[in-house]
Amino acid sequence: MSAFEEFLNDPAGVLPDDALNPDPQELDDDDLTDPALAYLHDDALPDPDTGCIVAVIDDAIPFAHELLRLSGGHSRVASIWVQDAAFRPGGAGADLPSGIELRGVEIGTWLAQAQAGTIPGEDAIYRLSGVLDMNRDTTPSAAYAHGHGAAVAMLAAGFRPDDPQARNHPVIAVNLPPRITEDSMGTLSPIVLLASILFIISRARRLCRLIETRKGLPAGSVRLPVVVNISFGLTAGARDGSSLFEQFMDAVSAGGIAGLGKVHFVLPTGNHRLARLHARMTPGEDLGWRLPPDDRTVTGLEIWGPARQGLPAAKMQVSLAAPGHATVTTAFTAIWQVSLLADADGNELARAYYTPRNLGNGRWREGVTVIIMPTCPERLGEPYAPSGEWRIGVAAGSPAGDYDLTVQRDEVIRGFHREARQSWLHDGVYQVYDEAGRLVLNDPQPNPGGKVLRRGTFNGYAGGRHSLRAGAVDQLSRKPLPYCSMLKDGQGGDCMTPVDRAITQPGMTASGRGSGSFGLMSGTSMAAPQLARWVAAQMAQGAALDDRAAVRAHAAAQVPTQPGEPPIIPDSAGFPPF
Repeated sequence: MSAFEEFLNDPAGVLPDDALNPDPQELDDDDLTDPALAYLHDDALPDPDTGCIVAVIDDAIPFAHELLRLSGGHSRVASIWVQDAAFRPGGAGADLPSGIELRGVEIGTWLAQAQAGTIPGEDAIYRLSGVLDMNRDTTPSAAYAHGHGAAVAMLAAGFRPDDPQARNHPVIAVNLPPRITEDSMGTLSPIVLLASILFIISRARRLCRLIETRKGLPAGSVRLPVVVNISFGLTAGARDGSSLFEQFMDAVSAGGIAGLGKVHFVLPTGNHRLARLHARMTPGEDLGWRLPPDDRTVTGLEIWGPARQGLPAAKMQVSLAAPGHATVTTAFTAIWQVSLLADADGNELARAYYTPRNLGNGRWREGVTVIIMPTCPERLGEPYAPSGEWRIGVAAGSPAGDYDLTVQRDEVIRGFHREARQSWLHDGVYQVYDEAGRLVLNDPQPNPGGKVLRRGTFNGYAGGRHSLRAGAVDQLSRKPLPYCSMLKDGQGGDCMTPVDRAITQPGMTASGRGSGSFGLMSGTSMAAPQLARWVAAQMAQGAALDDRAAVRAHAAAQVPTQPGEPPIIPDSAGFPPF
């Protein structure tokens, strides 16, 4: 967290001013003694021996939904942190840097009022709580009828109120700020996700202590496992587990957390197998990088060199040519680690940053991040980069080896008004369709001259050693869907789950914001919560799922697969009823 201290002290532009907590306090023991601050009502507490906490980090999670309640009307949501809500003094969450925290007993009071008719239903709960306020300077994503967070949360943790499994799966959730959700490049998301995980760990531990207090059990005896679903991802990155976010998740999963059981993180593999955002080349080679017009956001690309013992004396250099401009080569040195590309009038078109990464044990990877200005100016007279085919490469004379190029996701997220356009790589050899007009789903073997790849396109957040990666198959053929990104070994994930109804029928029925509502959703974001739900159910039943290999073996034992193929989670993992 200390790596992001500057942002923590000044999160301007991400959170509204009224969301900031002016004086964060230490978390005390009032949550164990004050009934109004309790995480769950006594009748909603899980069994200390067979419970498993399900945690969801997403946007606009509908905490008042029927599938997150028990038959007695009590909420199963132990705690939810709404990071961009207006801060309220005197309530729960005084230790948080921003927003509000809502706990199970408080949510249950609103649910009882809605049941009695003293407040007009679920929508009024979101307004009364401060989660939905149309007058504030923030995108009201909680107002959408069927959003991403609603579908993900119900797939991961939704149960009918009378389902006997429901009580043993309490929920801890985090609503991300809309300005984080809409930024598909993930510029500031690592710090927000790290803070979200710390919140989940903190509240999961406190929930275990509450169970001990209310049931008269010895201190430290309740150690519920936790499954955390994060249906977010990046298309760029080193994909080797070396980012701070991946290292943090690995440390939590491998090292464990005092006072908790096993913690698993579940992420989607991604939806960009065929998007042409990943390539591999050697020094002296280049390829096309196509930037569309009318893009009002910057366009990013990362280049990662091979892992080496120490940094080479001669730094990696990158060549870049804008349409109609001469090729420019970076000149990174020990001191100068930023290069600029300007037009004839001196207006900046692009810049490159030298960003090496320490892998530990004396091993390093060289990295370069290239940022190109928008291809459409925000205002008349402002400089902008030309659209069309740029050329990018690893300059001759760079240290030998294979270099990975990964284009950052730069597109409009549904429900947001960000004027973004996705760029892509082009090498002339890559075939989108075969001679029969069918999509080419795998890289040819051999692939002479082919630099743009389908293999290795998985989520940039999911390169750690312990995180579980969920891929998507269609329900009819049980084959990986064309959009499902591929791991480095060519598989669609550690485990696969059914998402689209058939190869010709995209989407699955998923919960909307309101109880009983639904919509069609697609993508590996819908696969991850199904895997999280299954892992939580297996751990609640006593399965020893200590690592990625154990999860995969346990799944394969229930649904046999072809040798070498990832297992498909059984249908009994459940699509919750609506």
